[in-house]
Amino acid sequence: MQKQKGSNNTGRTRPAGSDFRGAVALLHALAQPGADALADWLAHNDLDNAAVEWLSVRGLAPYAFHRLSKMHLIGRVAAEQRATLRLAYYFEVGQMLAREQELRRVLVALAAAEITPILFKGAALAYTVFPAPACRPMGDLDLWLTAEEMPRGQAALEALGYRQHIKEKRPPAFQERHLGEIQMIGAHPNILVELHWSVFAGVWSDRVAAVDHAAMRARAVPVTVAGQPALALASEDAIIQLAVHLAVNHQMAAPGVRGLLDMALLARTHPVDWAVVADRARTWRVGTAVWLVLQLTAELFGLTEAAPAVARLAPAPMRRHLLGRLVNVGSMLAMRNISRGPLRFELLLLLVDRYRDVAAIVARAVWPERDWLVARYGRAGLGVRLRHLPGAVRGQF
Repeated sequence: MQKQKGSNNTGRTRPAGSDFRGAVALLHALAQPGADALADWLAHNDLDNAAVEWLSVRGLAPYAFHRLSKMHLIGRVAAEQRATLRLAYYFEVGQMLAREQELRRVLVALAAAEITPILFKGAALAYTVFPAPACRPMGDLDLWLTAEEMPRGQAALEALGYRQHIKEKRPPAFQERHLGEIQMIGAHPNILVELHWSVFAGVWSDRVAAVDHAAMRARAVPVTVAGQPALALASEDAIIQLAVHLAVNHQMAAPGVRGLLDMALLARTHPVDWAVVADRARTWRVGTAVWLVLQLTAELFGLTEAAPAVARLAPAPMRRHLLGRLVNVGSMLAMRNISRGPLRFELLLLLVDRYRDVAAIVARAVWPERDWLVARYGRAGLGVRLRHLPGAVRGQF
């Protein structure tokens, strides 16, 4: 990654993931709006095979190719690596064309059912934040509907040939209880449409957070996506949602670094009132999660604009220390995954804003309510509780 004296730009150097300073410098350069930072990085470094592979594994290669091309810097990349980046980008172009066609069909069908959904995560970011939709790989299309709209929305998709996919460990009653989603699968095997009851889903958010969903919906802004009208979250709400989703729902694992890039580009393409972000995150009791993601985004992508919110949301020193042992710049660059096992539970408890809520979430994780058991397992009773207990101890609640 670092240029060697007399380098011909073809030799394989130390992998980007093992060179933290070089990797951080590259991420900083890719996230800057102008060409100067990226040109300066290329003047002192080689975008070699290891660096291109590092970008590809993290889902950043399509974005890197687009940035280099638009900044007229792609010619500084050796032919082999340039071809790899180009292939990654145009593969995503093909994927995105298929998703866009399907998204258009879905939005038209929902409009006919008098539903204007709120797009969030991948689709919203691809069309309103990234310089081109293909720069933002995604796995599904996320649409937020109201509870009243949900039956009509599901029926509209079924009329298009979609069918509901039910997760064994997350049955429909459980999903609805914790404001999760209805997963719909159509004819295209790689396109999943998720109809969400909320943009803050899951047991942790349900038990710990205090999100004002009505206010968030009222602040949603109109957008045009795939040629169709839709809504998107207000910038401050989107920042908070993305942070909580990455920290809580993914425990800072995949999408990992790409998730931090989402945050950086959102903040640099849309006006963000960082005082509002801090106040709202604290009011919604998700301040620690938002702090963790913002401070890592600042470190890896140079998002110094978020400093006021980072300072106001910082937890106590001991909690910062404990969180830093689980999640830090090195763990993000190395793609450390703690989403399975007891460390997952430890992270989720450390992200709880109020100390008194920690005891409550532990108690309910180990000994949940009867109706929770029925929603999750279809029945209750001592046998079900004993079946649930080992998973709860491992943090799978």
